[in-house]
Amino acid sequence: MPQLEFSERFADDLAAVTSPRVEARVMRALDCIESFGNFGSPLLPRSVEDRFGNGVRKVVIRPFDLIYTHYPEQDLVRVEALVYARGTP
Repeated sequence: MPQLEFSERFADDLAAVTSPRVEARVMRALDCIESFGNFGSPLLPRSVEDRFGNGVRKVVIRPFDLIYTHYPEQDLVRVEALVYARGTP
């Protein structure tokens, strides 16, 4: 089970979420990511890869995409951001 590490940006993004339902879905997604590091999709727009680097993954939590990077060799998941799915980070 990988360790979760949270970026400052993700903390700020999560603090800005005003819907308790969306916040609860984010927490459930984090539980899944912690259990299965490769839980999310690697299919991302180039702009997201340019911003966060190669190997990032996403989990759709409407209206957001939760962006993270899995480092299996370190048994680590770095949670990068929570971005609007239709916008750019």
